[in-house]
Amino acid sequence: MISFDQVLLLQKKVESAVQKIVELKSENDALRSKCSELTNALSEKTELLNSFTADEQKIESSIKDALNQLNTIEDTIVTQSGTKDAAASKTEQPASAAQPAAKPVNAAPKAPAAPVSNPVSPAPAEPQQSLDISTDKEETNSEEETVEEKFDIF
Repeated sequence: MISFDQVLLLQKKVESAVQKIVELKSENDALRSKCSELTNALSEKTELLNSFTADEQKIESSIKDALNQLNTIEDTIVTQSGTKDAAASKTEQPASAAQPAAKPVNAAPKAPAAPVSNPVSPAPAEPQQSLDISTDKEETNSEEETVEEKFDIF
């Protein structure tokens, strides 16, 4: 049969099991609460991330639009500059064409009207400089031509 000592031992084991179950339920409730808090925090962070991503896309789109506008403006300026360069080169060509016409003036006249005391003819008037400073090479060429004309006395 079952002895009294065995019943007391069984009672102690049941009490300790009940106490352990209460502790585990308490711990389980705390863990469920913590899990719920973390799930809510994760949801908030996810919403915040989605909001930041949407804002980032809007900002990126705005920056791209601004860059496209700047590229359009740059292309317009380059196109206008190219048109001005072409107009300036057309304007410079008649001036260059007028310069060779000035050379016969520098040359000795075919029939001198009066004796010349100074055999050096006056230097031709310098061509008007264009306000367009499109390239250094064009200006250098026109300066070289002017220097050559100044020393061309015959």
